[in-house]
Amino acid sequence: MTTIVFVAPKSAWRRALATETRAAADAGHRVRLVAEEGPAWEETPLDPRVEVVWTGATAVRAPESAAVALLLNRLPLGVLRRAGRGPLRGPAARAAARWRRAVLAPLTRRRWPQTKALREAHRLAAVTAALADGDFDWIVLHEPQAVELGVHWLPALLEARPDLVTTFSFEPRAEAPSGR
Repeated sequence: MTTIVFVAPKSAWRRALATETRAAADAGHRVRLVAEEGPAWEETPLDPRVEVVWTGATAVRAPESAAVALLLNRLPLGVLRRAGRGPLRGPAARAAARWRRAVLAPLTRRRWPQTKALREAHRLAAVTAALADGDFDWIVLHEPQAVELGVHWLPALLEARPDLVTTFSFEPRAEAPSGR
């Protein structure tokens, strides 16, 4: 039985990924998926035969200092939440929304490049760890982001394992040239 690993680090094409992994499982292959978890997977469920390794990169965020978290986030919003329990509910809710938009949103935007860099590093580490055991015969780089990440680990993998089948989608015809 051939083991196929689908690498989709951002899970951008979930419907195609669900279809191709199901087709690979139907063809009798053992299928493993390295992907990003998210709420959209509920709309396009995966076949239960697919072994999934979630990267968890979207949960990574650049940290903010404790002082900023307390003085600009928790304290003002806590006061507005307390004030909004009575007849001042509407004005307190509007003030909280303005505070989030005017103060907290720029802070989040300023941390975005750092968050993005942390997510990419986490995604690369997660994909590399998922492929470290090397117990697969075929690797599918399912989306452009997989190719971008593959620049870091794919050349060494192909040099170590020249018989490894590498494609951009599940193609049953790809089995014929390798003799499997």
